Amino acid sequence: MDDMGVGARISRARRLTRLTQVQLAQKANVSLSLLRKVEQGDRPATPALTAAVARVLGVSVGDLNGQPYEPEPGDTAAHATIPELRRAIVAFDDEPPTGPTTFDDLTAALDRVREGMRRARYNDMTAELPDVIRGLHQLSDAEASGRYLEEIHSSLAYAYSKAMLFAYQYGYLDLAGLAAERCGWAASRSGDPIWPIAAEYNRALILLYSGAYVGGLRTIDRAYATSEQLPTTPDLLAVRGALHLRGSILSARALDGDTAESHIEEARRVANAIRESRYSNYGTGFRPSNVDIHSVAVPVELSDGTTALSRAEHIRLAGSVAPSRAGHYYIDVSRAWLLHGNKDRAFQTLEQARQVAPELTRNHPQVHETLRVLAHSRRGTDKLAHFAKWADVKI
Repeated sequence: MDDMGVGARISRARRLTRLTQVQLAQKANVSLSLLRKVEQGDRPATPALTAAVARVLGVSVGDLNGQPYEPEPGDTAAHATIPELRRAIVAFDDEPPTGPTTFDDLTAALDRVREGMRRARYNDMTAELPDVIRGLHQLSDAEASGRYLEEIHSSLAYAYSKAMLFAYQYGYLDLAGLAAERCGWAASRSGDPIWPIAAEYNRALILLYSGAYVGGLRTIDRAYATSEQLPTTPDLLAVRGALHLRGSILSARALDGDTAESHIEEARRVANAIRESRYSNYGTGFRPSNVDIHSVAVPVELSDGTTALSRAEHIRLAGSVAPSRAGHYYIDVSRAWLLHGNKDRAFQTLEQARQVAPELTRNHPQVHETLRVLAHSRRGTDKLAHFAKWADVKI
C-alpha cells in the first residue's frame, strides 16, 4: 500500500539531510508557503516541485512518489511482466525468444501490445512484449544488411518505445530510461530518418520526469532542427507536432508559460495541416485531440486552474480518443478543479478517469496526491474512502 504521501516523504528526507523548510525552499527555488502546505498534506506536490526538491535532497523522483507502487490484484500481471522485460532489454540480443519467431507473427504481437496500451489495458496486452523484443533481435542477427533488416530495426524501435512507456507508467524509471536509449539505438539503424527524431521525443519524456527541463528542451530543439532538414510529409509533421506537445509540458514545468503556449499554438497548426491526411505518428500518439488535451495540461502544470477549466469547458472528447489519452485528460481536469478549490468536482473527475482508464488512474502519482489532499479535508467520505482503497492509497 502507498501509505505515505509525497509531502511526508519530503519531510522525512529533509530531516535526514538536516535541512529546515526555509533552507530546502531556498535551495530548490520553490515557494516556502507551498512547501509547508505540501508537507502538511494541504496541497498536492506538483511534478515540478517534487523534481526540484528531489534534486536538492539527493533522492530520485520515484523515491518521493513511492514508486513503483506495490502490486494490487488488478495490476499483478503488469508488474509480473517487468522482470522479464528487464531481462529482455538488458540481454539485448544474447537471449533466444520463447515465443513467435517470424516477422509477421512478431509484428502482429506488437500490434496487440500497441492496442492494449492505447486502451490503457496493460495487464492484458503487455506480456508478449519481452519475447517480441527477443524475437526481433534474433531476426536482426540473422540478416547482414538490406531493407528487411531496416524494417526489423523499425519494429524494434517501436517495441522499445512501448517498453519505455510501459515501464514509465508503472514507475520503473531506470528501466524506462534504458528502453528509451535502446529505442534510439534501433531507430538509428531503421533506415527511416524520422525514427531517430521520434526516439528523441521518447528520451525527452525521461528527462521531463526527472526534472531535467533544460536538457529535455534541448533534446526537443535538436530533434526539431533535424526534422527541418527532411522533406515535409504528413508523417514528419505528426512527429513535429508531438515534439511541440512535449516541449509545451517541459516549458510549463520550467515555469515558462509563454514558450509553453507557443508550442501549443504550433502543434495546433500542425494538427490542422494534417487533419485530413493519413499518417504514421511513430508511436507518439499525435492527434488533433491530443492538442486539446495538452492545452489543458499546460495551465495545470503552471498551477492556473482557472485557465485550464476555461479551456476544458469547450472540449468534448470523441469516442475515438484513446482511453490512455482520455484518462490523462480527466486526471489533469481533476487537478484543475482542486486548484480552483472545488473538491467535489475534483473527485467526480477522478471517477471519470477511473472509468475510462482504471489501470492508468490507479498508478498515477498525481491521482495519489489528489486523493490525499481531498481526504485531508473530507474525512469519513465513503466514496472517497472506497476510491482510495481501490487505488491502494492510505488516507
